[in-house]
Amino acid sequence: MTSWLKHVHPLVLATAVAVVLVACDEQLDGGAACPVLCPNPAQPVHDTTFFAVEMDTSVAGFPSTGSELQMFVASLGDTLQTRGIVRFDSLPLTFRHNNTAVDSNIVYVDTGAFIQLGLVRPDTLGAATTVEVYDVDMDGAEDADPTVVTSAFTPTRLIASRTIPADSMKDTLRIPIDPNVLLAKIQSSTDRLRIGVRVTSATGSAKMTVVTSNGTATYNVTEPQLKFRPSADTSVSLITMVPRSVTPPETFIAFDLADYLVVAKPPPDPPSNVIRVGGLPGRRAYLRFNIPSRILDSSNVVRATLMLTQRPNGFSPGPRDTVALQQFIVTAGPAVGDVSRALLFLTGLGKSDSTRLVAADSGERDFEMISLVRAWRLTTVARTPRALALRATTESLTPGQIDFFSIEAPLAVRPKLRVTFVPQTVTGLP
Repeated sequence: MTSWLKHVHPLVLATAVAVVLVACDEQLDGGAACPVLCPNPAQPVHDTTFFAVEMDTSVAGFPSTGSELQMFVASLGDTLQTRGIVRFDSLPLTFRHNNTAVDSNIVYVDTGAFIQLGLVRPDTLGAATTVEVYDVDMDGAEDADPTVVTSAFTPTRLIASRTIPADSMKDTLRIPIDPNVLLAKIQSSTDRLRIGVRVTSATGSAKMTVVTSNGTATYNVTEPQLKFRPSADTSVSLITMVPRSVTPPETFIAFDLADYLVVAKPPPDPPSNVIRVGGLPGRRAYLRFNIPSRILDSSNVVRATLMLTQRPNGFSPGPRDTVALQQFIVTAGPAVGDVSRALLFLTGLGKSDSTRLVAADSGERDFEMISLVRAWRLTTVARTPRALALRATTESLTPGQIDFFSIEAPLAVRPKLRVTFVPQTVTGLP
């Protein structure tokens, strides 16, 4: 019996193989029977480059006024002029002597009053920096438009100044303030002090980064402070004031205006055929794509690269400094028609690396966006636009800016998308 099976088994196996081969060779009307039984032939890999961007622009104003963690106060000639604004809108009217239970009106401010600023990344190797403090109270005009204070930096409004050697620029800086000026503010009808901070240098270029009241927890440095003794009696403790704005009546806006950065002279605007990322005020780029469904929905995309052509920017402060850019998914739905609002709703692309560029350089730059393209397959245009945002990783912290040619530029330098994909094959039984 065993001997007979040894002879029959190979015959049965050969017959089965023959049946399968015939089935694979047979042309069936269903067209799907063969792929189920036989290995599919390898699908060709397609690689295409096309103009997928249907709309692009860049919008300035990020972060919003007063939400900065730092104020980059700088005087960089024609490329950039910024000022730091700090409001002390609740100056005290009374104080209490030691061992007394009765408050006394403040009628005197002792010498030694000062403004204290917390610094990050101070330049300890450059030239000496002169820090100037101005009275920028404009009788409420600055509540409607916080930027009007740029006109208040005049010699008649200068109330304090100090020149600091580079090696003395530590994490805390004190600028003495005239006690008579402070007393006048306390006794005024508004009892408030609103100051503007400006930096200058004998070399013509100066910069200083001040921590705001929003950034104290992040950088472990104190916010701007006003300190003074309201009596000639040295046993009376110093009064410490922190930034506070009581106007306008909208609480959240008033909170933001406690301290903020204002750009007195920005770099020139980019040309109409250029999108810009970074700078002060911070700019974000918005690009909306139109990718054929045969690629996005009916293929396995294995690589997607946005190809932008960088335009050299000679007006960027520190044109040889490196600026890191990163891509984000714009998650705002079609109901958000304002691009500036849409750029507030961003989601990172996981562990995607930033792209480091130098403002003065030029040439083609690649941004890998395979994660973004794959994410788009999980939603629809009706729910989430096919949009990408570019922003600087140090937005509002450093002034560097990067320019790219837009879809309005000549064809050779317009944004392009290169996609590598494998078309999907539909298999199944007839």
